[in-house]
Amino acid sequence: MRDCVELAFGSPWFDTVDQEHIPIRISNSCGSELEVELEAITPAGEKLQKFSLNIPPNSAREVEVVTELYLKKIIVKGKWREASGGEWFEIRGAEVTLR
Repeated sequence: MRDCVELAFGSPWFDTVDQEHIPIRISNSCGSELEVELEAITPAGEKLQKFSLNIPPNSAREVEVVTELYLKKIIVKGKWREASGGEWFEIRGAEVTLR
């Protein structure tokens, strides 16, 4: 059950006011609803954005990190647990290289 949460990153893109959007898809292949917390930070440790969401069993949700900073990469880390409570499990962190 510990490996039933997966992160996938879409292609970063810029909007019309030069904010960079980094799409993230969080998949839940567990048989129960999960509570997920994600955090996007700079390589220097500055917090960019934090997400808290519930994901139904065997489904996925998408979020976007939006930043006005011109970064070469961001780090996404997080944790999850069953929505009914219990022990938190760490999501393998990932570095996303930007343009």
